[in-house]
Amino acid sequence: MRYAGGKWLALGGGGYQLFRVVPRSWTHLLATVLDRDLPPDTPLPPEWVERTGVAAMTDGGHTAFQPWGGDADLPVDMALRNTRRAVFPLHGLDPDDPRD
Repeated sequence: MRYAGGKWLALGGGGYQLFRVVPRSWTHLLATVLDRDLPPDTPLPPEWVERTGVAAMTDGGHTAFQPWGGDADLPVDMALRNTRRAVFPLHGLDPDDPRD
């Protein structure tokens, strides 16, 4: 918020399963942008279930937001920390400041 003036910039990553993950992820993101909750057990259309084997908007995993605090216990946390430390200073940001 402090850098974007309250505006969103949504970027997609890579490595996801194109039909099983991407549509559901972007649907959840757009629901968040629109400030609308989307229940995890929201059923998908029968033709989508037939094509993908996916019946609901989530796989039942834990989805609550957990802010990243810099603890590098997991490989993904180490990657976040290392990326922040490599890239953030190039843009005048503090890689260890959780507000950035």
